[in-house]
Amino acid sequence: MNHIKNVWEWLINHWVMPTPAELIAEELIQAQRTKLRHQSSMEYHTALVSYNVARIKRLEALTTKTEVVE
Repeated sequence: MNHIKNVWEWLINHWVMPTPAELIAEELIQAQRTKLRHQSSMEYHTALVSYNVARIKRLEALTTKTEVVE
């Protein structure tokens, strides 16, 4: 029980409530992080779509070339 009391006293003496500016800064950081994650996922999706479109075009080009030869 004495240990819990010591821990409680340490928390009271050492933990500081964040200021409103710190809270706002934390919210801005979270918002920026979320925005960057979204942009990153969109860029990844766009890159995959572009890659697949290029593959389809290459395959179509190959099939048209082989059809002409036959």
